[in-house]
Amino acid sequence: MSASKGFRGSQSFVWDTSKPLGQGATSVVYMGRNKKTGDEVAVKVFNTQSLQRPMNVQLREFEVMKRLNHPNIVKLIAVEEEVPNGVNVIIMEYCTHGNLYNLLELPENNFGLVEDEFINVLQQVTDGVKHLRDSDIIHRDIKPGNILRSIMPDGRSVYKLTDFGAARELQQDEEFYSMYGTDEYLHPDMYEKAVLRRSRGQHFGLYVDLWSLGVTFYHAATGSLPFRPYGGRRNRETMHLITTRKEQGVISGVQSKEGGPVEWSRSLPDTCRLSRGLKSLITPLLATLLEKDTSKTISFEEFFANVSDITTRIPYHAFCPSFFSQLTIYARPQDDISQIRQLITDQTEIPGGAQLLLHDGKVLSSDGREPMTTLVRMDTKGSPIFVFNKLPEYKSFSKPVVGVFLDIPIITCVDSDYPLSKKILAVLHSMRNAVRSLKTCSEHMHTAVRMYSDHVHSKCREMEQSFKSTSKACCDMSLFKDQLFQLVVVESTLLRHLAKHTHSSMTTRANMLQTLQQTGNRECTQINNQIQSRLEKAKVTLRDVKNGQSQDGGWDRSIGCLPEDKCLEKMDVLNSRLHKIVSSFKEDRAKRHLNNNEEQIHRVDKHKMKELTVTAKTLLEDHCIRKSNSLFSAYKQFYSKKVQINDTVEKLNGDLRDLSEQQTRLIDKLRTSHKECISQAAHSLKELEKLEKAMVSGNLHSDAGESGVMSSDSRSEKISFVVSSLHNWGENLMEVKELLNENTQMISRFGDIHMDVCEDKSWEIVVASNSPPLENQ
Repeated sequence: MSASKGFRGSQSFVWDTSKPLGQGATSVVYMGRNKKTGDEVAVKVFNTQSLQRPMNVQLREFEVMKRLNHPNIVKLIAVEEEVPNGVNVIIMEYCTHGNLYNLLELPENNFGLVEDEFINVLQQVTDGVKHLRDSDIIHRDIKPGNILRSIMPDGRSVYKLTDFGAARELQQDEEFYSMYGTDEYLHPDMYEKAVLRRSRGQHFGLYVDLWSLGVTFYHAATGSLPFRPYGGRRNRETMHLITTRKEQGVISGVQSKEGGPVEWSRSLPDTCRLSRGLKSLITPLLATLLEKDTSKTISFEEFFANVSDITTRIPYHAFCPSFFSQLTIYARPQDDISQIRQLITDQTEIPGGAQLLLHDGKVLSSDGREPMTTLVRMDTKGSPIFVFNKLPEYKSFSKPVVGVFLDIPIITCVDSDYPLSKKILAVLHSMRNAVRSLKTCSEHMHTAVRMYSDHVHSKCREMEQSFKSTSKACCDMSLFKDQLFQLVVVESTLLRHLAKHTHSSMTTRANMLQTLQQTGNRECTQINNQIQSRLEKAKVTLRDVKNGQSQDGGWDRSIGCLPEDKCLEKMDVLNSRLHKIVSSFKEDRAKRHLNNNEEQIHRVDKHKMKELTVTAKTLLEDHCIRKSNSLFSAYKQFYSKKVQINDTVEKLNGDLRDLSEQQTRLIDKLRTSHKECISQAAHSLKELEKLEKAMVSGNLHSDAGESGVMSSDSRSEKISFVVSSLHNWGENLMEVKELLNENTQMISRFGDIHMDVCEDKSWEIVVASNSPPLENQ
């Protein structure tokens, strides 16, 4: 490119003096290009005032930039001499989208950046400052105007610190006396010396950058400066008064009228676009940065650690229907669900035990300590976690906080009409954000209704299945009890019969079994009757639950601020129309004086602007807010009914747990009786074997009731008869023992009964349906 009027250059670069990118007290930055490649660059050209500074001061910026190399620091490309005057210029990388201040000046950012963009600014600016500190550099003029912005091919913003004219090397414990910076971002001590010209021999340290960072981050979060006297920069005394008199923890002070009181605040304004979760993290950070007492100022290491803690947290998006509001839960990567519940409590005041968390229709619950990342996917913006309050408590529906339209005077004033129109456009943007939020909340509310209905219905289904299994188990145990004690009676009868014919000790065992049958059967029957009684009550409760479930279902999906209402699209049209008026007013201000036709058009546009504000306000308040409020009221009625059903299911759950405990008691008693029966049968069989052997060997005389001497043949026949009888009795007793042993598996299966829904298996009871016949005994 050849040099021409408006163009200046160096050996390798050329720049257009008609395209300034920015201007400071000592220099102007122009848009330029590399002569060989055509690549865009930024060229910093110093003015006469700068050249009058000592040479070591002039060279300081060059030396500082040569030492820096970081993605969040503007890259130094070259230092060349301007032709023909030989003055050094700095060639830097060109950032395509201006600076952070330009971004904050856009009407849509009048109330601060959106959450993701703010975190981006917080992290990248901090990373750039950390690189400065690692190089022992202090910037001394951190502000949005010195934070440049580029857009990467993937749409991500990259922020870079620039303008190192005030930067210098400074160790941790060193101090400096010279003054640099911009009024609104100056530490109160520097402000007093640099702006008010009150020198008390002050010396300054690293903390001046921390204060500037606090003001910058507050500005990015809210769209406004934290300390604002009435009249702005020209009211210097009040500005100094605000920053020096503020109490610890105060992060803003605003004077609304001349000579009026200062409104102090320890929190970010309601119009701020950051979520409550992020505000809770940013507010204490700002309080530590905006600490006027240098003895209480945090170190850079603490600042970096705090920012790292914030920016490495995982944002889980949630929706709480009880508040009709979206939540963002910032959790550390290792946080488990109990810690997530505490973070939710911090925002909603819903106790952790009263929270029901549903995600993708599933209940989020974990008894372990595994991180939340194992339970929920990282991206929850499109599919939030639904936070239900198990206690049907609600706060009154609250309108979304938006900006307030300023009065629009009838008189035409091109100087004031343009900034007025920008402020009105900013409020309209805040209303559009409110409409979008109400629309999203309405959609989430309908999803919440469906999700909670499905949850309660699923619990009812599970409960019904659990009841069926429990009921069947109770009936089977009742049958098992009856059959067990029938076997006890049979065994006792056999033993008494044996004792009568053999004069053995079987009577003692028969008496023990009789006692077992009487006491055991009585106790088990009592427990079983209690179980059956509670089972009938549970059956009635379950029927009521099923009836309540079937009667519900009248939810109206047509209420609320819905996509088909096209409210957001209507707001976009209003924004577009007002944007044209703002552009027109900007042109009118540049003209300074309007002819009759232009003034008439200006007045018409001003009237249209007023109509647009009325239309926007009506759309927001009379449609979106009203319909959302109706939706919230409908939800309260719906949820109250559903909670009653859910509470009934929980009560039934408790009843079945009680039944399970009683079943356990019954099982324990049956197991004890069962073991005793098997033990008595085993001992009796052994005794029978001994009797039979003794009888066969002739060592035991049978008492057949005869008297006198018996022939050998008769005696032999009698012994054979007794041995045969003993053998038959033994077989009958063995059959009883085998039946008891077969029931061992059954008693073990009863011991595994739980409240969970179990497989629908038939309880195959081994019964003594063919009990040993007593006719031949």
